[in-house]
Formats: sequence, C-alpha cells, structure tokens
Amino acid sequence: MLAMFVVVAAVMGCLAAVVPPAAPAAVAASAGDFDAGYLISDRNFFDSQSMTADEVQSFLSSKVNSCPASAGMPCLKDYTAHSTPAMQADAYCAAYAGGTMSAAQLIVSVSQACDINPKVMLVMLQKEQGLVTATSPTPRNYSAALGQGCPDGAECDPNYAGFFYQVYGAARQFQIYIKSPKLFAYQVGWNSILYQATPPDWDRICGTKQVYIQNDATRALYIYTPYTPNQAALDNLYGTGDFCSSYGNRNFWRLYTDWFGDPVGELVTGEYADAWRALGGSDGILGSPTGDVTCIDDRYCQQSFRGGTVFWFPARGVFGVPTTIESIWRSLGFIDGEAGMPTDVVVCNPDSTCVQSFDGGAIAADSGGGSLVGRHVESAWLDAGGIALGGARGPEVCSDGENCAQEFARGAFFTGPLTISVTGAIFGVWSASGKASGSMGYPVDNAVCTSAGCTQQFGGGIIVSSGENTEAVPTVIADKYLSLGGLSALGAPVTPASCDAAGACAQRFTSARIDTSPTRGAIATTTWFFDAWGARGYEQGPLGLPLSEATCSPVTCMQEFEGGILTGSPYNGVVAVNGEYRDVWMASGGPTGSLGLPLEGDSCNGQWCSMPFERGVVIWSPSTGARSVVEPILSSWNAAGGAAGTYGLPTGPPSEHSTGVSQPFQGGPISATR
Repeated sequence: MLAMFVVVAAVMGCLAAVVPPAAPAAVAASAGDFDAGYLISDRNFFDSQSMTADEVQSFLSSKVNSCPASAGMPCLKDYTAHSTPAMQADAYCAAYAGGTMSAAQLIVSVSQACDINPKVMLVMLQKEQGLVTATSPTPRNYSAALGQGCPDGAECDPNYAGFFYQVYGAARQFQIYIKSPKLFAYQVGWNSILYQATPPDWDRICGTKQVYIQNDATRALYIYTPYTPNQAALDNLYGTGDFCSSYGNRNFWRLYTDWFGDPVGELVTGEYADAWRALGGSDGILGSPTGDVTCIDDRYCQQSFRGGTVFWFPARGVFGVPTTIESIWRSLGFIDGEAGMPTDVVVCNPDSTCVQSFDGGAIAADSGGGSLVGRHVESAWLDAGGIALGGARGPEVCSDGENCAQEFARGAFFTGPLTISVTGAIFGVWSASGKASGSMGYPVDNAVCTSAGCTQQFGGGIIVSSGENTEAVPTVIADKYLSLGGLSALGAPVTPASCDAAGACAQRFTSARIDTSPTRGAIATTTWFFDAWGARGYEQGPLGLPLSEATCSPVTCMQEFEGGILTGSPYNGVVAVNGEYRDVWMASGGPTGSLGLPLEGDSCNGQWCSMPFERGVVIWSPSTGARSVVEPILSSWNAAGGAAGTYGLPTGPPSEHSTGVSQPFQGGPISATR
C-alpha cells in the first residue's frame, strides 16, 4: 500500500493518501453500542480545543430555527452573559478573564480554562435543562443550566445560580472529581451504581448494577449524575422506560453520539493508530491526540499527541517519537541533521528515559536532556545497560579520532587505548566528588568486580562499592588499602575519608581503619585490634591514634598507640595496656619480661587500680603511682592480703641484695629469697 502511495505522490505531486482524517461522523445512537462503564473517552472528554467560539455559535444556531422566547429569556444561541466575573487560577482551572460575552464565547472560554471539551458542556446543557434546543427557555433553565449545586430532592445552592456560575462551576467540578478521586465514592474499577434516585425510589426496590468504570471521564460523569440506565431505558433509547429507569448518563451518551459522533472514538486511524496503540494508546507515552494528520510537502506527514508525534516517511513507514526524543532530534537538525530519520520503535523506561534508533545512531533522552549516543562509546554503553543509564548529558566529545568521552545520567564512558565505563553506584560517588574535575579525577581502568563488590581506579584514588556501601578512597589511603588486599581482605569502606588541615587522613573499612599523616605515613589497624580500638572510642578514647601497625611474635601480637598498647590475639582476646601501666610493663621487658602478658584490663575500687599479668600485677594509686609486684614478693604480699592487707600498696620497685630481693610497701618492706 505504501509503495502504491509513493507512486501516486510522485505522479500527482501531493500526499492524497495521508490527508488528515475527518472527525468521526455523527450517526443515530444504537443501544447495542452503549457501554455503562465507558461513556466517553478521556481524550474526547478533555479535548478543550475541539471547537472555537465561532463553531459553537454555528452549532447553537443550527439547533434552533425560530426563537419566540415567550418565557422571557432568549434562546441560548442569542444569549449574552453580561459582566461575568474574572476568576483566578487554582489547582483545577486556569485563570478566566471575565467580561461580557455570548453563550458560545463563554462556553469555550470556560472549557479551555478548565480543560473540558466544549462538546461535553453543550451535551450537559441539553441533558440537564434542554437549553441547546429550547425555543422559549425560562429563567430557571438558565439559573440551573447544568444542575450544578442542585442535588436530587433538594434546593439548588444559590452560590451557583446563573448561567456563568453554572457553566464555570460544572467544568471546575469535573476537574475536582478527576484530581481528587479519593474524595468521592466512584472509582475506576468495579462500582455498585443505583438504577434510580431516592426519591422517587423511596423503598430502594430498583437496586443497583455492578459497573466496571474504565476511565476517569466516565467516573466523573457518574459522580455528577450517580445513576445508570436500566434495560428498559436502553430499550427505548429516545423515550422513557419504567419506574426504575434513569436517563441522565444514557442521554449524555446518546446526545454526544447524535451530535458529535462516537464518544469513545479516537481521531487516530490506519498506520498512525497502529504505531500509537503499540506505544500504549491514550495511556501510553504519546498520550491522547491533539491534532489531525498534516503533511509537509512530499517529505513526511505527522500527527501530534500530548506526549509526542507519530511521523510517516515515504518508503520507510510510521514511527512514534515521544517529546523527550523529538525535542533532542529537532535540536540536532531534525530529518536533515546528524540524526536523520528514525529507524526503529522507541523504547522507554518507567523513569521517563527513552531510546530510539535513527540513521545517525541512537538518541538517549530523559527529562534532564539527551543526545545521540556517540559511535565510539556505543558498544560500551550497550554493554553497561544502555537505556538503564538514563539520557545522554551532552554529545560525545573527542580530542582526536580515538580519545572520546560521553556522559549519561547514570554513567560515563571514555575511549582511547582502553574503553572505560563508570556506572552504577561508583558513578554516583564519582559524580558527587566532582567527576573528572573533582578529587577523584579521570578513571584509569574499568571496575574490577568479585563476589565481594567492585573497585575502580581513578587518578585520585579508588572508588569501592559493596552492598549498600560505596565510597571514594583517596590515593594516600588507597595505596595502603590495596597493598593489604583491598576489598577481599579489609572489606568495603564504611565512612568517607576525612582529612585535617595538617594533612592527616583517616577512613574506616568493614574490618580495618587506615590512618595517614605526613610524619608517620599510612598505618592500618586491622581485624581484632581494629575492633578493640573501636570499642575504646578510636582516637577519642584513651588509646588515641596508632603509632605503628601490629607486629606479632611467638608470644603475642602488639600495636602501639599514642596512649597505650593493644596486645593479644583472636584466640585469647585483646587487652589494652594504657598510660603508666604500659610504662611499667614495657620497663619490665614487655611480653617476655617479668610480668608476662596482661590478662585483662584494669579495675578500680576508688582507692587504687590494678591490672593483672601472667606473673604479677601492676597497681596504681594517686599517691604511689604505678608499681609492679612480681614473684617472689607477690606470693608473700598476696598472703598478707595484698593492697588491702598488712603491707598496703608498693611504694617503690624491688631491689636485689645478697640473699634475695626486697620491695618497699606502705606497711614496710617485703623480702624474699630467690
């Protein structure tokens, strides 16, 4: 069919086969077409541009041949609304300028302000008061023209009295129904809807019908007129049914069909409709149509939608192009530009990212921007997830034929001797650091991933991602981290690196902390010492900062800190030896000296503190300072009650003499032979 069209176009010099389709023809309504759950399409209900004021005036004039106006009011075609008030914009309607205008002008102005189809308003005026065809309307017909504020069985609200307030109030009320659905009983889906009002059905003998409301427009009509026609009303479509018959929504559907055509019909046909429906129709990325097909010379034809355009190209076919892609495509020169014409169906993600192929490559776009995906980075982009990376943030930039770069919402790619990708959580941290101009600089390699996570090298360090943790590790810390086994040995970074004005930096990892300073270099506190240090408050605690890394001997492992020493192993626990305890212990020879290894931390009773070791104890008081007691003095001292006994606290170190050793205490010296 398209091939034949191209031949005809070439001969006739026009695109007759794709001229704009005519609006759906108005035909007599048939009850067999009535669908209680789909009275009108959303597109038709909200098409506020469907008629101009002149078209509405012509329509009104066509419905009344003569107008005796015997009840004191003009026919609607002749009605003038004087000095209608200006209405400010709110959440439901745009601003309305007000002023004196004809009924047709008022209907169109309000419809456009409140985004309701003027055809809907005309049908409502007829179904409620018969105003469109009335030849002798009454004041009541105008004061309650749309039944707005006139509930069944009650007086009308005087705030809505008058033609303007009826039209404006009803149009705005429809938008309230649409934009605040939870405030009203009827929802899209299954609903139990009455056949008849109360009154006249005082005893509720008529019952209800289960109706599956398919769309917002139908829901709004049922909230406005909360009854559905029974079979008797449908069997006599242009007349009356029985006691349980109601007619409001039946008449709306019938009148719209008779006057304007199928209320659920769409102005999208043929190949345009195929492409549109393939993208979800009115509920898809293109949304409802906003215009008919138009053709540009013999080059292409198009139909506009709320969310984009469907294009037809000779010898190529029809393509739907959403606005996010179309705006970028046009900025690139449209069909005569770098992108050329589309070659494939657009693909969109729920996050609004869309990708579509063109002659010149794929356009990747989202609400934040887009561009052609560069040919140099295209393979890496596809391998990394393509559309999952969001829209392009500018075109591919190349310094020569090989060194190119392009950034996307969630990734960046660099080509040269090696093609490098920065994506996912690593890209997020790199972006937060300032990207290539920030502290991390340019990537120098692709991420290396294991079951534990991923590590990627940058000019200013590394970025490590594992589970919920992704952090940048500056070079001054990264070198030590990697030399000790990195992610597999020390785990992921769990805090950002912090550095002070003197150049000292620190960063915590799952099972380690690395501290650096210009004087001491990089020191790693790992595994069980890391846990013991953390339990004591890190550098804010009594131990302060580490002075060296842990060293191990056949006896124990030790790590020195500003305020003490951690010693032990994962098998027998880690003990902190702080302050004067440390000084006494190290003076005695440390782990291999007279005291041996510490057994546990110190304990205090308000008078003194003591810390037990394998072969002795170090005891401290404000008056005596820290002193050690070891064998052979220890046994005699303990036998006499220790610090609480006869001798009290040691007041000096032990001293050797010809027959043994002695040590002074508060209660006197203790001597022992060796």
